Amino acid sequence: MIRTATDRAAELLEVFTQRSLARLHAEFTEEVVALHDADPLSILEDGANRVLRVLRSQPIRGKHLIYATGPDGPWCLARVTHGAPGNLVVHPEEYGDYEDAMRAVFHERRAEYLETTAVRELPLRKESGS
Repeated sequence: MIRTATDRAAELLEVFTQRSLARLHAEFTEEVVALHDADPLSILEDGANRVLRVLRSQPIRGKHLIYATGPDGPWCLARVTHGAPGNLVVHPEEYGDYEDAMRAVFHERRAEYLETTAVRELPLRKESGS
């Protein structure tokens, strides 16, 4: 079997993707959850911000969002669902405080992310000269 440059590029992309997922799973600690729950509007820790960037950059389909039912709240969680009226399913639970809604959406996105992304073990690299 002949291996092409395209094959090698695909292998490298797979290794990069798996290592990135493994790093993110390692950074998705209870400390990150505690930082977010303490003050969702002011997170200064680099690892926590990396986790938040990944959660926020997920595709819109199936994503949990904060939905304002009035000009200044209350807020609900909603989920983008193609095929639903308006492509949005609004959850019945209301939050009187915007930060509480931010905490709830973070926990929903976190659970969804950890459920749908599996990190598998990569084979160890052979050391040269062994």
